[in-house]
Amino acid sequence: MTSLYIHIPFCKKKCNYCDFVSYPGKENLIDDYVEALCRELKTSPLSCASGAIHSPLHEMERGGTNKVSDGVRTIFFGGGTPTLLEPKHFEKIFKIITPKFGIRHSAFEISIEANPGTANKTKLKELRQLGINRLSIGAQSFNDQHLKTLGRIHNSKDIFRFYDDARSVGFENINLDLIFALPDQNLEDWKKDIKTAISLNPEHLSTYNLIIEEGTPFWRMTNFETRMMNELPIPNDELELAMYEHTIDTLIENGYHHYEISNFAKPGFECKHNINYWKNGNYIGIGAGAHSHVDGKRWSNPDKIEDYLTTPSSFLPLNKGENVERSETRGGDTLFLGLRMLDGLPIEKFTGFEKEVKESIQDGLLQQENGNYKLTRQGLYLGNEVFAKFV
Repeated sequence: MTSLYIHIPFCKKKCNYCDFVSYPGKENLIDDYVEALCRELKTSPLSCASGAIHSPLHEMERGGTNKVSDGVRTIFFGGGTPTLLEPKHFEKIFKIITPKFGIRHSAFEISIEANPGTANKTKLKELRQLGINRLSIGAQSFNDQHLKTLGRIHNSKDIFRFYDDARSVGFENINLDLIFALPDQNLEDWKKDIKTAISLNPEHLSTYNLIIEEGTPFWRMTNFETRMMNELPIPNDELELAMYEHTIDTLIENGYHHYEISNFAKPGFECKHNINYWKNGNYIGIGAGAHSHVDGKRWSNPDKIEDYLTTPSSFLPLNKGENVERSETRGGDTLFLGLRMLDGLPIEKFTGFEKEVKESIQDGLLQQENGNYKLTRQGLYLGNEVFAKFV
């Protein structure tokens, strides 16, 4: 399977924890940016006469085209804040991708990230009518003080209103993003967030522990020696672990399938697009900062909107075959991505990594089950330690 990712780098305000390719105050560039997306899609040497993706990389290396997948099956609009675009922008994009990639909207998973307060009921209805059938809402917390600390532009009432509007216009596959281990957050705060999320009955929940990334406002606010951020204490490792344990136990008890380290879904609602990433599948990224992966080769587009707009689409890495990084010389990408999945990976995938596997089993971080190696409960907490062995 091949997935298509389209990056929308605009946002109203940069959140305090965000290190994504996103830029506030540049909405005046949206029209030009959408035109650039369409040009990249049009000139991309990806054909779909049979619904299949063909890679120009193989053409250059082998003197012909090579089918690398059975076609695009998922589309994901990420950001930034994709819902800052108007329905007319998405309509223009779909006019390109529908015939080019053979998209049958009802049969595909088409996701969009959305922030409360950036789309009203009318816009949500139009997006649903265009064929977008999965909504990922960046709630992050239901606690207004924590939302303020995170730098979010919405409050808890906005989340409830947005969620109800989405349901009323026909969204039947909704994800809620939540973050834990926030400054000044205690276990009871997090339990309330989980309880509230369950009460809304979404099909999917993504729960991430806060990571303070270098260069973000949080990074500049933090004294890492004292675990303080502008006089707000950062939860210690024991509290963070308790929050994660509560998340796993409570969501499983309430019928959610824990299928990836941070992701939970009702049966049948696992995110197909992200599963393709974790299985190290092929995906094409369109837009500023978008990354692509085809058959073990990775490349990316320019990060800055202005650079992307002024780079002719025929000179983007995918079309020129330039800036392509070879990867997976030992299959490590497949292993550390696949181990994020709770089912793990077949034992034969670990050929050449016997020493690393033995150490991880002895440390109680890996276990063998049903012909797979998978993370133990302790391994879920210390996943990065395991992944580092296979990079």
